[in-house]
Amino acid sequence: MEASLVFLLILTSFFSQCYSAGYEGIRLVGGSSELEGRVEVKFNNQWGTICDDNWSRYDAHVVCRQLFFTDAVADRNNAYFGQGTGPIWMNNLKCSRSEMTLDQCSFDGWGVHDCGHDEDAGVVCKSVRLMEGSSIKEGRVEIFHSGSWGTVCNDYFTQPDANVVCRQMGYGTARSPVAYFGSGTGDIWLDDVSCSGSEQTLESCSHKGWGSHNCGHGEDVGVICNDITLVGGSLQSEGRVELYRSGSWGTVCDDSWSATDASVACRQLGYPSAISALTAAYHGQGSGSIFMDDVACSGSETSLLSCSHSSSHNCDHSEDAGARCQDVRLSGSSSPWEGRVEIFRGQWGTVCDDYWTISDARAVCRQLGRTAYASRSSAYFGYGGGPIWLDDVACSGSESRLASCSHGGWGTHNCGHSEDAGVVCSDITLVNGSTWYEGRVEIYYNNVWGTICDDHFDIDDANVVCKQLGYPSALAYKHAASFGQGSGQIWLDNVQCSGSETRVHSCSASSWGTNDCTHGEDAGVVCQSVRLVGGTYDSEGRVEIFQNGQWGTVCDDFWSSNDADVVCREMGFSGAISYKTNAFYGAGSGPIWMDNVYCTGSEGRLRDCLSNGWNYHNCGHGHDAGVVCRGVRLVGGSSTSEGRVEVFYQGQWGTVCDDDWDLSDANVVCQQLGFSGAIQYTSSASFGQGSGQIWLDNVACSGSETRLEDCTHSSWGTHNCGHGEDAGVICIDIRLVGGSSLNEGRVEVYRNGIWGTVCDDRWNKQDADVVCRQLGYPEAVSALGSAAFGQGSGSILFDDVKCSGSESRLQSCAYTTSTSDCSHSEDAGVICQTLRLVNGTCPHSGRVEIFYNGQWGTVCDDQWGLHDAKVVCRQLGLGSASSYTTSAHYGAGTGPVWLSRVGCSGSESKLESCSHGTWGAKTCSHDEDAGVICTGQCGACTSQVTRKKRGLFSSPLQN
Repeated sequence: MEASLVFLLILTSFFSQCYSAGYEGIRLVGGSSELEGRVEVKFNNQWGTICDDNWSRYDAHVVCRQLFFTDAVADRNNAYFGQGTGPIWMNNLKCSRSEMTLDQCSFDGWGVHDCGHDEDAGVVCKSVRLMEGSSIKEGRVEIFHSGSWGTVCNDYFTQPDANVVCRQMGYGTARSPVAYFGSGTGDIWLDDVSCSGSEQTLESCSHKGWGSHNCGHGEDVGVICNDITLVGGSLQSEGRVELYRSGSWGTVCDDSWSATDASVACRQLGYPSAISALTAAYHGQGSGSIFMDDVACSGSETSLLSCSHSSSHNCDHSEDAGARCQDVRLSGSSSPWEGRVEIFRGQWGTVCDDYWTISDARAVCRQLGRTAYASRSSAYFGYGGGPIWLDDVACSGSESRLASCSHGGWGTHNCGHSEDAGVVCSDITLVNGSTWYEGRVEIYYNNVWGTICDDHFDIDDANVVCKQLGYPSALAYKHAASFGQGSGQIWLDNVQCSGSETRVHSCSASSWGTNDCTHGEDAGVVCQSVRLVGGTYDSEGRVEIFQNGQWGTVCDDFWSSNDADVVCREMGFSGAISYKTNAFYGAGSGPIWMDNVYCTGSEGRLRDCLSNGWNYHNCGHGHDAGVVCRGVRLVGGSSTSEGRVEVFYQGQWGTVCDDDWDLSDANVVCQQLGFSGAIQYTSSASFGQGSGQIWLDNVACSGSETRLEDCTHSSWGTHNCGHGEDAGVICIDIRLVGGSSLNEGRVEVYRNGIWGTVCDDRWNKQDADVVCRQLGYPEAVSALGSAAFGQGSGSILFDDVKCSGSESRLQSCAYTTSTSDCSHSEDAGVICQTLRLVNGTCPHSGRVEIFYNGQWGTVCDDQWGLHDAKVVCRQLGLGSASSYTTSAHYGAGTGPVWLSRVGCSGSESKLESCSHGTWGAKTCSHDEDAGVICTGQCGACTSQVTRKKRGLFSSPLQN
């Protein structure tokens, strides 16, 4: 305190020549340091106080400068530093700030007042000053302590430290933290200063201790402060623009205020540019002076004051201009669309990658006017420097700025720069789709988003769009504003990509903005976010999912048919044939994105299913999951078991031409779809004409293939057909399971992608007849209940079936789907008739045909006799045989000759139980077809013949 008194005496001597008569000096009393206190003046050899009536910052500034401080931080009223005693010397002070001493200010007169000491005025003076700069806002940093000014050492002095100095001086942030302004003299008061940036004074920051240092004055630190700041915003990077001139802050009028002007203001503050220019006191009305009006920057200026402007104005504070500055940038990459995320808070710093996700990347890219398709971690774009400003960022994905997201607090983290987060942005996006990998295509050009016209827009163009967004390809392209109409610019028209381009910007097109379109022609795409890798066909392989800009695999823990179905449907297939585990299609690489997947089967995409969460697993790539999808589908039918045949190839569905199309081909299709076989094959677009590609022609299946694409055919896409020749099938959606032969078993029906049983409540011969006719047999031998062929599993789909007997399908009969009173011990079954008599003069006579291996065939007459005929008639329920026939007496049949050298004893219940040669052995021809005449009246009967008509061929099938 002695030093302070000495200092005040020196000041008194220095200013004595300027004092008015009787005025002898000034002092501060009652503060916690020599920088603050109750103002007392000495007049006529007596100390007294000042009344706070009209006491202002200007008055406080004069007090502080008279005491050799730079300026006042604050003016205080109401005896803030305690009540004084003695006279109240001054009242109603009115300083202009240009005065050298307080007595030069206007006031009521010495001792003239209407106050008490509870109105004693005080001040808080600045403890820092800037010396030797070319302007008042820059210079060597000096700090006042123990009655003297001293310097600050530059060891560890950084941007947050400089910001505190500038803010303490009344400016905005610092532009330069370690500028050199010559060597000071005297004490070096501070060393190893470490400010967080939130402190109000430099002395509040961590430091080595007053006067403790290892420096010389060659290390004296300096700063350059901004005479511009943003006020009133929710973030440091936005607010009302205020300028510092002649010792006070003032605003800028919004007349002619533009994005160019705002960008100059933002660059002056250290930001790269402005996001937007704000008007009409968007961030609240300022007060005091309006320093600038009619600002017109060219954009190249480094300071707003350098722009053309008017110093006079015709505005009020409701017209205060503002700016929203860009406080995010991408560094470390040669591309402007990707990089390490850095955020500005008085100084550029990085973001830690803890919990960093695509949602966080979306906020960053959206702030930069782009869209995101990947987040990066582990310093993917190199190590940053300086502070790590953010950690534990958790954006919802809807935020417009990164700083608006939840986070751990500015500067609070447990990271190193090896964990710096990054993003990959895109200048193309998909809008208004039901998922984020489909939608209207919008492209960013000249700082504006716009659409693409669908003129000439095709799968090649869609592939380029999807690849640009990070997907492998497109599933489909869309015309006629399929995802809704956009607005604003239509940037591209007549786009014609070869498919090899990496960006749609590189494709041939009309010049930017030139088109003859409306938004009713906006183009769209559906991109592929799941792929199958390592399979022989497009429809099988290791499941890989695209997440965070990178493909990864799925662990097979709890992998099931439901999960496989969701994958296949997401890829456009009708469902899965099977699921695979243990890296059946080879081990993948990269991340394992999903584990413990649990799909109900109703989800539209794999990522909607329950799982551990992205990249949480306990697996290796030896457990990569796979699927086999149905690469064929039926379209245009009245049920899921019939329709136009379409196959999937090169990411697109196409039809099959009916040239050489037959039952063997249809069987392969139906079995590939999970049915037991085909009832019919159709031609001539009987289920309507398809569109797009005709993928296959001249298909010739042997019937043993598991997939249609395994059959012999013309090469993919090679044909001489139109869609009027599209092939179709009707599949058998019912089967017999558990029997000793193909014509008997537990009845199972196919519904909603699964097989299930039928409850035997009310089950009878009429119901069984319908089942057998649906399977191609003439009728049922018997209807069985009580799980006669063993209990099924899974769903019980039908109960209380009631057929009239005339139905062609069991599904057409009356039934209930409420099966709560049934169990699999009540599963219904049938035995179907495998024999028929064809082309006879009445139902009791005809050529003998037998059903085997899904096809009707004849019996050779070698060794054919009455015993054989009796077994046939008994099996058909037609009594005994009156005679037998040979040498194709009832006409030559077609198809295979299934049996020869039949030798029945006559006691067998069915023909196939008799001794016979090998099934299908080619020892006979159809001119040897055997026949029978069973007992009963045979009058004039209409011949029973197998009918054929163009485009429709009937045949019974096996299960």
